[in-house]
Amino acid sequence: MNVCDPPSARNVVGIRASMPGNGTSQGMFMHFSAQWYSPAKKRWLATGSSSPWVRAGNARHVSTQRGYSFRFADPPRGTEFLMRGVVRYQWRSRRTGRVLKRRTRLTRGGIEGVAGGIPARKSTAFCLVAF
Repeated sequence: MNVCDPPSARNVVGIRASMPGNGTSQGMFMHFSAQWYSPAKKRWLATGSSSPWVRAGNARHVSTQRGYSFRFADPPRGTEFLMRGVVRYQWRSRRTGRVLKRRTRLTRGGIEGVAGGIPARKSTAFCLVAF
C-alpha cells in the first residue's frame, strides 16, 4: 500500500503492485481490491471496492508497476478500520485474450523502488483508516 489515509487525501487507500514479465508478447493485467479486518469475525472481509482490470503492458518487460486508489466514506466517529490490498494478476494471450496464467498476492511492506505514494516511495502491508 503506497497511500494510507494522508491528510491531503482523507480516507484514500492506494495499492500499487509490480508485475513480472516473462519475455513473451502476452498481455499483463492487474485487478486491485481492498479488504478490512473484522475483529468480531476474526477474518478479512471484502469492502466491495475493486478496480477494473488494469492493463500493465506486455510481458516482454522485466516488470512493470501499476496502481489503483480507493476513496472511502468517513467511518463513524471514533472507529477505525485496518485495511489491506489484494492484487490479482493475469497473463493473457495477445491473440485470443485467453488467460494463460494467474496469481493473487496480498500487500506487503518494505518494498524497494515503489513509484509514487504519499509519502513518496511508501510501502506498507496494512493501512489504518480512522475518524
